[in-house]
Amino acid sequence: MAWSDRWRFVMTSFGRSLATVLLAAGIALSASAASAEQRLHFTTEQYAPFNFAQGEEIAGLGADQVKEIMRRTGIPFDMELLPWSRALALAGKRPMTCVFTTAHTVDRDKRFKWVEPLLVERTLLIRAEGSGVEPANLTTASHYRTGTQTGDYTVELLRNAGFAKIDLARDLDLTLKKLLNGRVDLMAVSESYLHRLRKQGVPVEEAAVLHEQVFSIACSPKTPDEVVARMQGALTAMIADGTQAEIHARYN
Repeated sequence: MAWSDRWRFVMTSFGRSLATVLLAAGIALSASAASAEQRLHFTTEQYAPFNFAQGEEIAGLGADQVKEIMRRTGIPFDMELLPWSRALALAGKRPMTCVFTTAHTVDRDKRFKWVEPLLVERTLLIRAEGSGVEPANLTTASHYRTGTQTGDYTVELLRNAGFAKIDLARDLDLTLKKLLNGRVDLMAVSESYLHRLRKQGVPVEEAAVLHEQVFSIACSPKTPDEVVARMQGALTAMIADGTQAEIHARYN
């Protein structure tokens, strides 16, 4: 065989081997990508009793329901705790991503696909004990300095109710400190959050009812409808068989 023929034979064989390797690698990468795409990613915040770190796990009234939903659907998933504004933003734009425990508001309605309800609850305005802040109704309450966290559903509720002096902080812990130090007069929170504070001996109390709210799982619009439907089916079954009530009871 001439040298030129040998060279062509070697290069042809090498090319075929390389093509085989690249094809195998491509198949592996495609399989990996497909597997990753099918995994549902959940974001949430540190907000007891809904969701909170418990050792290396995330627990809570909302988190426990999400885990049970995913167990029943069999869809692979993971969870991470983030600042609320980032948790909400990721679920709004990243495929196969959901955020909980999320208030289903008018402003958010078209931005997500919803699985609900995890909870139906009142949203309250609370004050520091002995503060002397006593709004007769929401109209008078709207004149007080009212604190909440950036990106929280209560921002929309407060604005819709005519509150002009809204103080925003990066998280609820900082807002609570402001309330206890007199830097804000009122704070908007869920009823469960107030109950937890009272159990911990924090000197706060209810001042007024701001809203009655549905809390849900909010999924990216790019999350497949079939995935959302399976999750909703699992949650509906949990409500019917009493599992949701059992989870609620753990945190009351």
